[in-house]
Amino acid sequence: MPQRDKMRILLNDREIAVPDVGAARTLLDFLRIERRLTGTKEGCAEGDCGACTVLVGRLEGGTLRYEPVNACIRFLASVDGYHVVTVEHLAGTDGALNPVQRAMVAEHGSQCGFCTPGIVMALYALWMQVPEPDEAQIETALQGNLCRCTGYAPIIRAAQAASRYGPPAADRLSRDRTRVTAALVALRDGARVVTGPEEDRAILPADLDDFAEILADTSNATIVAGATDFGLWVTKFLRTHAPSTYKIPLASDRPRIFNVALAEWSQNAERTIKRSKAVGEPPFMLGISVSEALSMAVASVDDYRTCPRLDAPATPERVLMAVERLREGAP
Repeated sequence: MPQRDKMRILLNDREIAVPDVGAARTLLDFLRIERRLTGTKEGCAEGDCGACTVLVGRLEGGTLRYEPVNACIRFLASVDGYHVVTVEHLAGTDGALNPVQRAMVAEHGSQCGFCTPGIVMALYALWMQVPEPDEAQIETALQGNLCRCTGYAPIIRAAQAASRYGPPAADRLSRDRTRVTAALVALRDGARVVTGPEEDRAILPADLDDFAEILADTSNATIVAGATDFGLWVTKFLRTHAPSTYKIPLASDRPRIFNVALAEWSQNAERTIKRSKAVGEPPFMLGISVSEALSMAVASVDDYRTCPRLDAPATPERVLMAVERLREGAP
C-alpha cells in the first residue's frame, strides 16, 4: 500500500501539498492564517452563521460537483484531493466581479459586509446549479447563513437577479471544469495519507479495505465523517482528536436499566411515539433501537414476563442462545 505524509489540494487555481496536517487543524485556520485568504471570515466558529462558507469540489462518479461547506468546523485533512474555492477566486482574471457579486452590489445586499463573503459563496453554489432560482430555493440555499443588519429581502433579490449579469456557463469555474476534473483525477494516487504529530495524527484510508486494516491496527482511533460534533469540540472546547479523546458509544454501552421518559411537550412533527425524538449519537441511538427491539422479540417467548440478557454484538447465534435460556427458565 503506497503511503504519503502530505495532503494534496487544489486551492483555487493552484495545486498545493501541505505537510504535517494535524487531525484538529481546521480548514478555516489554514485559509486565513497560513494562506492569508482572509475573505473567508470566522464568525461563530460552530457552523451556524455561514461567514466561513467556501466551496468544495469533488468527483462523484467522474462528475465534478461543488457544495458549500463551513470551513470553521471542516477539518483540513478531510479535503485531501478536493478543489477548495474561496471568495477570492470568484473575480475574473481582470478583477471584474462575479455575476452574484455584481447582483449583491446592485441590490444593496450588504451593509457591514462581514457575512457577505459567505452569503456570496452560498448563492454562487446555488446559481451554478439553478441559474433562475425561485424564492424557496434561495431560502433553502441561505439556511446556513445569518445576516444581522441587511435583512434578507435585498439578498433574495440579488439571488434572483444574478443571471442578468451573466450565465453560469461563462463563469470561471464552468470554463475550468475540464481542467479541474483532470487535476482532481491526477490527485487520486491510491495512497494512504498519514500526517500530523503523534498526538494529533490524521489517517486517511485509501479505500474501504484500507480503512478496515487501519481500524484493526488502531482500534481506539476516532472515526471522523461529517465532523459537525467533533468540529465544535475543537473550536469550542479546545479538545484534540487524539484517539483517547472520544469513541462512539455502542449499544452494548447502554446501562442495564434504561429508563426513557417521553417529553409530553415535544413539538416534533414526525409520526413517532408521542411525537418524541431521540437526541445523541445516531449510531448509538440506532444501536439501542435495534438491541431493544431484539430484546423485546426474545422476551415474547416468555410472554414478556422476563427481561432477557442479550449480549452484544447481538449475532443470530446469541439471539438464539437467549431464546433457549428463556425456554429453560433462565433469564
